[in-house]
Amino acid sequence: MPAFEGAEKAVSGSTSSSSAAGSSISFPVTRDHILHCSYDYWFPKYRTSCIRSRIIKLPPEFIDYIREDGIILSSDSSGSPGDEDGDDDDDWEPTSTAYSRPVPEEEDSGSDSDSDDAGSSSHSRLPPNQRFPDLHQTIKDTIKELGGQVAPKLNWSSPKDAAWISPHQNTIKCTTPDDIYLLLKSSSFITHDLDHAFDGTVATASASSSSGLPSAASTAGLGFQPVLVLRSFFNPQTAQEFRCFVKQRSLIAITQRDLNHYDFLQRYRSVITDRVKDLFDTKLRFTFPDGNFCFDVYIPEVTRDPFQSDSSNDDSDQEEDPDKTLGRARLIDINPWAPRTDTLLFDWGELLELQVPKPMIGTNGSMEKGMIRLHLAGGGGLGPGEDETTTEEEEEEEDEDYEPELRLVEKDDPAAYNFSSPQYSAHKLPKEVVDASASGSGGLREFAQQWNEMVNRRR
Repeated sequence: MPAFEGAEKAVSGSTSSSSAAGSSISFPVTRDHILHCSYDYWFPKYRTSCIRSRIIKLPPEFIDYIREDGIILSSDSSGSPGDEDGDDDDDWEPTSTAYSRPVPEEEDSGSDSDSDDAGSSSHSRLPPNQRFPDLHQTIKDTIKELGGQVAPKLNWSSPKDAAWISPHQNTIKCTTPDDIYLLLKSSSFITHDLDHAFDGTVATASASSSSGLPSAASTAGLGFQPVLVLRSFFNPQTAQEFRCFVKQRSLIAITQRDLNHYDFLQRYRSVITDRVKDLFDTKLRFTFPDGNFCFDVYIPEVTRDPFQSDSSNDDSDQEEDPDKTLGRARLIDINPWAPRTDTLLFDWGELLELQVPKPMIGTNGSMEKGMIRLHLAGGGGLGPGEDETTTEEEEEEEDEDYEPELRLVEKDDPAAYNFSSPQYSAHKLPKEVVDASASGSGGLREFAQQWNEMVNRRR
């Protein structure tokens, strides 16, 4: 997390310039804070509030495979784990030549040049089920355990930018290990996880060994233990996904993640805030090691319990279905309090400037000693004859929480109806370009020639 003192300096220093700076604002972020946001670090603590998940440690040979050019899929794939009836009628057949099944090559017994290089090259052309068979089988078994459909991610990111290449209708649903390999190798987000996880971070005050975090030496130079997270796949209603911001252990802001207008969300304003606050107060507030962080939740719409009275769900004046309400919030992800995290309907300038009335500092390691609440405004200390005793009313005021601001995309917002630029469009390529690049220099040359001819005809 950003060091507390550093964050306060960033707040005071950015007061006059944050509006102009916008997304260019920078503030200190530590390596440990990034590691605390890794899925394998926090999931065991909050398992009961999360989607059903399994975590698989990744060996160095798998990381090498992800980084290599080209996509070689396994040679034993025969559909989803549940396809045991021998049905050969696949729902989807790849039409692109950008990736392929491995083709066995005949050995050249007469060749004696650069045997080491040849051996390494030959190994890199092996299909995944031969290159890392134990991991391949573990992934296969885990998919079956989770019901045959999973959504993959690494420590921090999901390959959502590669959904366009998925065989499952532009989603990140995976039913075989090959589906997972294809998404991971096609994703820029995954590359960022592996190569740029600690970009812009500052040195950590305490050693990693003392904080229970992995050291760079123990993880083959990556600085962390790479893991593959497989979660039970479901199709979320994107309107019900929210990003939440925590500053000095106070929930300060909630924003819609899908930047389109959904009229039905307006009736749920108070319910959304209540559900997020309940998850934060009961699970995250005093257990996450850092005081500043962001987290994502999904709040499903459920059938209202007719025997349960809830004043926050009193929406009888609305035209929406009176039998529906929002269920409890599920924790989807924890993100760093860092410029790399998208603030969506907020911006970092206003989040940094925002003053929490009764901030708290401390970590879960200091729970036994109690949290420290700072009073940053008012008075100059106790006067003569005054003591530190407080009345019940003052104690109640002390316990009052900061009310977070919820921002939804409003109906009159022009950006709410901007469907011209699909999400992650910057990460997509036309199918023709992918096919041409897979065909080598000749394919690219032919594609360029056809493109020029088409452009010339339009002039």
